[in-house]
Amino acid sequence: MMIKTRPDALGLAMREQWSAPLNHIDNGDPERQEEAPTESWPRVLKYWRTISVEAFVDATKAEVITFVQATTTTIPQLQRAISGDADAAIDMVMHCKAPSSIGIRVDFPMTLLLSCACDDSRAALVLAETLRRMPTEPRLRTKLATSWQVASLLMSLRRPANGATRN
Repeated sequence: MMIKTRPDALGLAMREQWSAPLNHIDNGDPERQEEAPTESWPRVLKYWRTISVEAFVDATKAEVITFVQATTTTIPQLQRAISGDADAAIDMVMHCKAPSSIGIRVDFPMTLLLSCACDDSRAALVLAETLRRMPTEPRLRTKLATSWQVASLLMSLRRPANGATRN
C-alpha cells in the first residue's frame, strides 16, 4: 500500500508498506521490518498519544484534519477513514492487539481515529479504550484515555452519533 500526502499541502511524502491486514497492526512483530528510528515523521502523528482532549484546541484539531485530508491512498477503508468516516477509522483499530512498540504502523491509524474522535462519541470511546492498551507511560496513558472517555460521554449526551462523513 502506498500512503502519501500531497506535497503541495504539507511537503511530505509518506510511503508505508503494510505487511499485514489493517486489523492486525502490531509494530513489535520481530519478523517485520520497522521504520528507521531516526526517520522524521510529522509531529501530528503523535498527538493521539500526547495531547488530552482538554488541550486539543481548534488549531490542533485543524492541523490533524488537514494532515489526514492531505493523505492519499488506494485502499478503500483508508479512503473512507480519511474522508471522516468514523466507522472505517474505528474498524481499523478496534480488534488490533496491543503493540509492543509505537511507530508509524500504529500512529497513522490512530491519527485517523483521532481525526474522527473530535466529533464522534463512538470514535472517542474507541480511542480511549485503545489508548489503555498502548505501551506508553502509565500516568499519561490513564490521563489521555480518561479524557477521551469523558469526552465521549459528553458528546453522546449532547447529540446522537451520526455516520456522516467530513467534506
